[in-house]
Amino acid sequence: MTTSRATTQPALATTASRLERFRTRSLGAFPAGEQGRMMGCRDVDAGLSRRRARVLATASIKPLDPKYDRPPDLKIAVVGAGPCGLATALALRHHGFGDVTVFDRFPEIRPALGAAFNLNGGAAVLDKLGLLPEFRAMNNPMRLVRSRRVDANGGPLDRLEIMTVDVPKIIADDPVARDALVSATDGEPLCGTVMRADLLRALADALPPESLMLGREVTGCVTRPANNGPGDTAGSAGRSVAALTFRDYPDGKETTEFFDLVVGADGIRGVVRESTFGASPPKYGGIRIIFGCTAEGDSEAVNARPQSEHGEAHQWFGDGCYALVYTAGGERNKQHNVAVCIADETETDENAEWRVNGGRSSSSKGKSDPAAARAACMEALERYSMPPEVVAVAERCERFFDVGVHYHDPMATWSDPRGCVTLAGDSAHAMPPFLGQGANQSLQDAWTLGEKLGKVRLAGRGAAVDAVAGVDYYGTVAQALAEYEETRKGPTSAIMLSSRVIGFVETGRGPVGWVRDVAFGVLGAAGIAGKIFLKNAVPVL
Repeated sequence: MTTSRATTQPALATTASRLERFRTRSLGAFPAGEQGRMMGCRDVDAGLSRRRARVLATASIKPLDPKYDRPPDLKIAVVGAGPCGLATALALRHHGFGDVTVFDRFPEIRPALGAAFNLNGGAAVLDKLGLLPEFRAMNNPMRLVRSRRVDANGGPLDRLEIMTVDVPKIIADDPVARDALVSATDGEPLCGTVMRADLLRALADALPPESLMLGREVTGCVTRPANNGPGDTAGSAGRSVAALTFRDYPDGKETTEFFDLVVGADGIRGVVRESTFGASPPKYGGIRIIFGCTAEGDSEAVNARPQSEHGEAHQWFGDGCYALVYTAGGERNKQHNVAVCIADETETDENAEWRVNGGRSSSSKGKSDPAAARAACMEALERYSMPPEVVAVAERCERFFDVGVHYHDPMATWSDPRGCVTLAGDSAHAMPPFLGQGANQSLQDAWTLGEKLGKVRLAGRGAAVDAVAGVDYYGTVAQALAEYEETRKGPTSAIMLSSRVIGFVETGRGPVGWVRDVAFGVLGAAGIAGKIFLKNAVPVL
């Protein structure tokens, strides 16, 4: 097949434009002096040169034989049945992989765990996966973000409006955001708040039941040459495989199974990450968050917030404390949430509620008792003089949990050199929640990983990357994983570093709090706050 210069130039322009936007958005999010800490992130100019070379070096390439014009038959394991793991399985299946299994140590998709979060770039991924109707049914559209100040002494600046962000307007006014965050299917913005449990149900229901292997705990992961032992049915001669060791419940028996590819989506303390790259405990960020959620189906609790405010997220900034009140769920099932963020050097478990509600690990440093979490929430609201409307929501909450904010520093690589193991979501880039991007970035990982792997063609041309019909194809799984990392490591590292700074500022005491209030007011008045929101919300895929 011959590609003319006339036909390659639009592709080059599109690629160059996309990479330039990626460079600006990813590096621009780093605080001053932090850019050098983004370990292992590849040079964007080098990536652009490689992509140009792929398009230009396409003359006289023979078309692929139809039997090779599809992804290879890989046996894939996804470890972790959280939002990232389930979305990864769906994305892989969407891009042509049929042998995909999700493993999780818990015997069921965990109901009523976690709080709510806003989906924006993640909602765009759900749209791509064909789950737009499910998203519309379970989300509460985000209309407004209001930020106000709390003065414990009741001074003249108490309840001062710091800034307001009209979310649909800033999306509509920005051409890039309008293209990425408005669904082509129904023309509505892709920005709404969902309960974690509702998202898990929707993702799990979209998968074939046989693809979920629950109650199987992964205890180890190693890679080695293929066809080198009994039971090794994955891979082929000359290739490598990943061996997963399982502890099955209830008998606790250990077994080993082999896979062409393992995706570690098992969270901030993931076994796959530790087995592949060594121990690297997450770091405590010096902030604890006490969450409260009203009960599912509690019609009386819905009235804890005026209906006119259900589409609004209200932020309240005090001296050393920050409170957020927001609402999730579809029209028939609204649930209110409160999050109280406090600067606290006493380390608290990042997954305390998981441990209390059936986790098998009992090594929690945190205040994991729900009753204690409720008491701590109410005491904090009183101590920091949070307004009555915040207290009213907290009083109606049925479920409380107290978590510590932890994160991982950026990794040099997410994948092993053999192309048998890669990471996604919190396993790769656990980040503080202060930009609301944890779930969004995990879903974007899922889509990008599936899309890149879907372009692998093992057609006997070695490791060459061929451009066929204007599409980049990868000659090996390792190449596809490298492209996945190149796309995703920049934005996730930038957001992680920015989130750490934002968390420190939002829970700041004394002068830090005063500077915060003035700075946020200026950013809001200048429209910069909305641009920061969009910079993180627009997906990088």
